[in-house]
Amino acid sequence: MRIAQIVATGASEFEKKAQRTDFAALSGQHEIVVIPLEELPRTDAAVAHIYGPAALPRRPFRGVRVPYVASGRPSPRRFAFGSVAEPAHVLTPLRDGGGTLVPEAVDDAWYDARRSSEPAAPTIGSFARPGVRDMVERTLARIHLLRDDIEWTMFTTPPVPAEIAAVSVWVDPAVEESDYDGYVAEAQVCGVTVVAARTAINAQRLEKGRTGFLVPVSDANEMTHAILTALFKPEAAGERESAARQTASKFRVRQRMKVLLPLYETMVR
Repeated sequence: MRIAQIVATGASEFEKKAQRTDFAALSGQHEIVVIPLEELPRTDAAVAHIYGPAALPRRPFRGVRVPYVASGRPSPRRFAFGSVAEPAHVLTPLRDGGGTLVPEAVDDAWYDARRSSEPAAPTIGSFARPGVRDMVERTLARIHLLRDDIEWTMFTTPPVPAEIAAVSVWVDPAVEESDYDGYVAEAQVCGVTVVAARTAINAQRLEKGRTGFLVPVSDANEMTHAILTALFKPEAAGERESAARQTASKFRVRQRMKVLLPLYETMVR
């Protein structure tokens, strides 16, 4: 099957990660071409997959004949003319997201990076993006009122497995429901305790708190308490780490392919 992949302007790190994972998983048995969105009406692929924001630009979807799936829909039309092709499926990693559920996948390299021992000093890691900076600053200020020996590393580029595996606790201080970029799944797979804001995606990833600590969104006090518990109360952290190890296979690429490939095949029949 010839599959066109398109990373649209505005795609989040989560969508870019999904595209890379899908490319690696599919390219062994299928022909994958990565093209700009503007080429969608002219592609000769059997099916297209668009990775991007929930609201996609409208113009590139006029005259599209290839069936496609996407993370969102073309923007609503402002005028009566100019109909566009709608996606066959809007894909979502959320069970209550109102679209076709496609599991989040973590590349096998993350499973190979599981750490064998605890870091010597208490360290926190997070993926930096503009929306979380204020929350991080407020939380760090509270932590330093109680402890001055804790370092918080903010990764300004997508972290690699060894970087997440090297920290004591991974934190996702997301403040928006649409923010999927916290690398929570990757941290669980690496065997690192996770503290995360209770967004819908994180509640699902952490199984409502069974496999990691969940705190109210934008609550720096609760975030501080959860981080200190994860760092210095091994019985609480260990229970969640053990549960995360038992369920980590849900992020295997094969689980995503079990859903994604049948979708493609149905669309080209």
